[in-house]
Amino acid sequence: DVRNLDNKKLADVHQAAKKFDDDTEYLFSFLQVITACLASFAHGSNDVANAVGPLSSIYDVWKTARVDVSGTAPVPAWILAVAGAAIDLGLITFGYHVMRKLGNGVTYLSPSRGFSAELGTSLTVLTASKIGLPVSTTHCITGAITAIGLCNGNFRALNWRMLAWCFMSWIFTLPIAGLIAGLLFAFGCNSPTKFL
Repeated sequence: DVRNLDNKKLADVHQAAKKFDDDTEYLFSFLQVITACLASFAHGSNDVANAVGPLSSIYDVWKTARVDVSGTAPVPAWILAVAGAAIDLGLITFGYHVMRKLGNGVTYLSPSRGFSAELGTSLTVLTASKIGLPVSTTHCITGAITAIGLCNGNFRALNWRMLAWCFMSWIFTLPIAGLIAGLLFAFGCNSPTKFL
């Protein structure tokens, strides 16, 4: 169950959140479909672009054997298709785990809260895309969900342990990714250049 509504460990967190009437939540369930589509569009506009930019530059250098100092590299359609497929593959294989942790794992989410989180995230990510800032949609949605939990007016409406894990994972991601990239680069640079 992605929603984690029956999780005994989160019962106190969910109990501390304000609940709204069913008619209001039902109305927002339709609106949430629209914001989910907008969030998907925003996710593609920024997160796919974060991967496509460097990949296009690498492909351009490989293809032309020169570095374009202007900072613009042509983006072939096949690179966009591969990046879109990679985002989909990641969502299919590991996205379920992220949704399970964030969906009611940080605070109680309902259609009205989901609408607010998705709309806030979408507007933030689209604005960042427009001005050229590479941001993470996952970071934005986590921040939106945290703000929604704080709007309950009760600090117990948030799962602070889960938020600590999120923040720690973000801090450790940079050095670990840098270490792996450095090791791969060192492996490639120090590999034999001539065959025996």
